[in-house]
Amino acid sequence: MTLAGAVVLTTACTLGPSWEKPQMEVPAVFRGAGVGDSNMADLPWQSVLKDKNLQALLTDVFNNNRNIASLQHNVEAARQYVTMARASWFPSLGYMGNATKGVNTAGGTSFVDTGDAATKSGMAGATASWELDLWGKTRRAVESAEASADEVAEELNNLRISLMRQVASGYLQLLMLDEQLRITRESMESYRDTLNLFNDQFKEGVVDKLQVASAQAALAAAEAEAPALEMQIAALENTLSMLAGRAPGHIARGGSLKAYMNASKVAAGIPADVLSRRPDIRAKEQALRAANAEVGVAIASYFPSISLTGAGGFAFPGLESSVDGWGIGASLTGPLFQGGRLTANEAAKKEAFLAAKADYEQAVLNALAEVSSTLVQRQKLREVISKQEAAVAAYEQSVSLAKQRYKEGYSAYFEVLDNQLRLFPAQKQLANYRYQYAACIPTLYTQLGGGWQK
Repeated sequence: MTLAGAVVLTTACTLGPSWEKPQMEVPAVFRGAGVGDSNMADLPWQSVLKDKNLQALLTDVFNNNRNIASLQHNVEAARQYVTMARASWFPSLGYMGNATKGVNTAGGTSFVDTGDAATKSGMAGATASWELDLWGKTRRAVESAEASADEVAEELNNLRISLMRQVASGYLQLLMLDEQLRITRESMESYRDTLNLFNDQFKEGVVDKLQVASAQAALAAAEAEAPALEMQIAALENTLSMLAGRAPGHIARGGSLKAYMNASKVAAGIPADVLSRRPDIRAKEQALRAANAEVGVAIASYFPSISLTGAGGFAFPGLESSVDGWGIGASLTGPLFQGGRLTANEAAKKEAFLAAKADYEQAVLNALAEVSSTLVQRQKLREVISKQEAAVAAYEQSVSLAKQRYKEGYSAYFEVLDNQLRLFPAQKQLANYRYQYAACIPTLYTQLGGGWQK
């Protein structure tokens, strides 16, 4: 058989189903979003997350995070498996050789009686073999390995944007905790002043023990809340430091949550973009592609394998002479009876394909639901924040009026304390709502498959 003929045979057919990108029906627009072609995911992350301190933190995450480093090595390993799979396309070359020395016998071979004289013999040669890929088994195996490598690469991209979301949200949460701690410390000063006033008035018989106890309780509660917030801040800073590959320590930050609220415009684009952008969906797609190729490998296993072999070299029966030789051949091996193993293997691969298909479809549905929920959340949080801001403004006014009434002698200072007990929790809740609203930006950006650019 000529080399050209062998090549024709190796490309004769590829068994198993050909790969087709899965199609899923998606809505024309996201629930909670208007119609629009623009997509915030088109922007590099530096244009969406503009805070310099946050950008420096994320840069350290991308460069130093150990989970990213581990997955990068897995990507390289997966690429080597592709090379290993492709190696079956090429002939396998090897070498062999042996040498013996002995009297009358050596290496199990009998010689003519030579008395006490020793004889020497040996051989050296090369071997070659090539399995013809008549049924596309190797091609399907290579396709599966390539898809698996692409899947790991997409998992790496998914890890990167997942960490981006986690770190950006954590950074904004630090701003919220800072704001709540500031409010708590202001409340402590206010409650302490109130307690001192009530103690003086109690000594003068102006107020009774109830007012003093109320002021003591308010101050103690605020004093307990301050270290609890400091504990949360330290724990979150340590987590963010760890993700950035740093030793536990302070996280530099600036700005306010209020400034972040309108820092970025939200343009969700169209739902179909999610299928092509989100790396977790692309990873599921590659897993499905690999499973599809494995079905082809299983089907090709029913058919015989044909291998071309060859050998050549020199034999040295003695010191004075040598003989050269060569040989070529072909071998055919195939299954006759496997006890149902091949049929079960094909069925298992087909079930694995259907499972991968279901995983892909579920990933798409999850993505659409996540984006929609975040869009609705952002929309509703605008209403919530507006109402909470109105409540805080009203509480601030009530505290101011209560102080004015106290100064004019129309009411006791206990009325001021009563309104402060409503104001400070409302302010902290407003900070929490603003954090949730600001966190919608990195959340939505990554849910839309925000672009990965260093």
